[in-house]
Amino acid sequence: MGEYISVIVDLPVKQVNKEFTYHVPEEWQDSVHLGRKVIVPFGNQKKDGYVIAKKDKAEVETKDILEVADDIVYFNQELLQVAQWMAEYYQCYLITAIKAVIPSGDLKIKTKRVVELAQSKSATKQKINELKNRAPKQAEVLRYLVDHKADLITTELANKVDTSSGTIRRLADRGLVIYEKKEVKRDPYQNLDFDESNNLDLTSEQEQALNSIMEAVNNNQSQTFLLKGVTGSGKTEVYLQAIDQVLEQGQGAIVLVPEISLTPQTITRFKGRFQEQVAVLHSQLSSGERFDEWRRIKNGEAKIVIGARSAIFAPLSDLGLIIIDEEHETTYKQDDHPKYHAREVAIYRAGLKQAATVLGTATPSLEAYYRTQNEDYQLLELHNRIDDRPMPEVEVVDMREELNRGNRTMFSELLQEEITTRLEEEEQAIVFLNRRGFSTFVQCRKCGYVMRCEDCDVSLTYHSNPPLLHCHYCDHKEKVPDNCPECGSKYIKYFGVGTQKVEEQLNELFPEANIKRMDVDTTRKKGAYRRILSDFKEHKIDILVGTQMVAKGHDFPNVTLVGVVTADTALNFPDFRSSERTFQLLTQVAGRTGRGDKGGEVVVQSYTPEHYSIQLAKEHDYKSFYEQEIASREATSYPPFSKLINFLVSAEDEDKVIKNAHKLGELVRGKIEILENNEIQVLGPVQAPLSKLQGKFRWQLIIKGQELDLLREISDYAVTELRDMSISENVKVSVDVDPLRML
Repeated sequence: MGEYISVIVDLPVKQVNKEFTYHVPEEWQDSVHLGRKVIVPFGNQKKDGYVIAKKDKAEVETKDILEVADDIVYFNQELLQVAQWMAEYYQCYLITAIKAVIPSGDLKIKTKRVVELAQSKSATKQKINELKNRAPKQAEVLRYLVDHKADLITTELANKVDTSSGTIRRLADRGLVIYEKKEVKRDPYQNLDFDESNNLDLTSEQEQALNSIMEAVNNNQSQTFLLKGVTGSGKTEVYLQAIDQVLEQGQGAIVLVPEISLTPQTITRFKGRFQEQVAVLHSQLSSGERFDEWRRIKNGEAKIVIGARSAIFAPLSDLGLIIIDEEHETTYKQDDHPKYHAREVAIYRAGLKQAATVLGTATPSLEAYYRTQNEDYQLLELHNRIDDRPMPEVEVVDMREELNRGNRTMFSELLQEEITTRLEEEEQAIVFLNRRGFSTFVQCRKCGYVMRCEDCDVSLTYHSNPPLLHCHYCDHKEKVPDNCPECGSKYIKYFGVGTQKVEEQLNELFPEANIKRMDVDTTRKKGAYRRILSDFKEHKIDILVGTQMVAKGHDFPNVTLVGVVTADTALNFPDFRSSERTFQLLTQVAGRTGRGDKGGEVVVQSYTPEHYSIQLAKEHDYKSFYEQEIASREATSYPPFSKLINFLVSAEDEDKVIKNAHKLGELVRGKIEILENNEIQVLGPVQAPLSKLQGKFRWQLIIKGQELDLLREISDYAVTELRDMSISENVKVSVDVDPLRML
């Protein structure tokens, strides 16, 4: 009687989206389980594969597996179901979904060779007496090991007793000490102290929200809650107390945050409340640190997981609660395959475990708020800030009028006056611009030539320190030319504004102030987020300049002013969500001020101040914004009134891209005719807004309709047919279900 397994093989060109059956030789049968990685023969090659099922028999002739790759169980039945659901919903290969679920990188346990006593302490003490006169240093080493549980390597132990490594080697030769391998836990927070905190008194609104959440948890209901609370209303305290009660029931919780920049503050609050029960998963940890945190979760040593998007796959057993903070953020949607949205994965996973999901935000995504109106989600609201602190006053400055008055700087007179006042009062300010770099493009004033990336159809951004041109899409960098590459002119001009330029000009205006910048460029090094935010909290920084990573979640009581350099950046994107993103960003950045006893003010600079997203953000009026925006969405049949699938066709050969895009359009329209469905709309194919990225030309096509299952059927048919055609060679077709970006 043989034993067989179903394996998903990890193929470099994933054109085979099915499982294969292999036989397990007797020597491996005790080691092969669901979720293990195995080495299998595939054609004339050896490939990695993952066990997804055991079988009693094989329907076809099978080959033997070659070996079990390691002793790690990468996933259980629950996470396999999550991967299978993702593969079906987001139309990706199952191996792609599995690799998103499992840990990546350095998956090795770190060890060190420590010195241990070779015999009992009483026997060792006798040896110490024998050695103390003729070999005093050897006796001293033994004495140290008797008195301390050291776990020290040879050199560390030698330093402790002021001797050499040779002393310890001689003890080993005599059989008095031995060397043993001990695991080294890579704890990214081992050198940090977290002040312990206790549950705070809740407001009546917080209490009501907590009770609703816990009722679902206690009844094992996979209910989804939208916790809509104005900035500073105490949503985090509701999360903390809900988790506290979940832990008392022996269950665990996952907490997702949208930006790595938010994790230091979140970790501080959660570690302060729950200490060692908190594990952290995010990309700024080393792969070894992530692996050790992953193992702590898997082994049940940590019951609370905090992290960015991919932490939703944490191997947490007895899951009782999932919290997604700032649920409206687009960073919860993965850009690469599998193009999943962490919110939807969370709700599916919570359903498997009968767990509750809490979506927290001051500015819900339209789709989430719409679901509360249709009773898919339960709405919980916190209308007031803690201690009834007022919402900050928001002043909108028309920069066109500033220009007419002769102000050609990037800062309005009002913003300059308010910053001066804050510095005099020894208060702090945040200055926000959602565009990094010094200038957004570089142009020749004689011929009009714009410096562009050779591999991407975008202008290069000028960075002043060090001086270079940088593509923010493919990371290409080049020197700034002395002469125009087109006409040879020396009249090179820098246009537009980035965070570097904002920082430089603030330093010129306020030389006495300590000004720091926080964006992707200043936070590349490990721990940079924490250092900058810690310095800001300790008032070592007067003015913090930054992109959207400073715009949400942070709580600094001494910040009494937020300045928005330009509110129009997101409005200019060719995207039906541009108004929503503008409203959300302005509301969130405004919420960073007035969180202490001193109150706060916001100055928003705009060239289109009359736009409703800006005016309603000024009033902190989400309800009116929702009503206006949802009416527009319904009129144009965009989400939440329809479902979208975006196809992106890309290749290095532009003619092939165009030919494949048009063929894809024919296949899609042909399938729709067969289905006789007049409600499905086809938009395109057209050149993508970013028509070339990383050396590849891009065209896109969108299908829009009411029934996602029907759209996926059309998508599956058209993409499969296209792949079987000779014209598709070296052409990539990317499918994005529920896209958030249309660029």
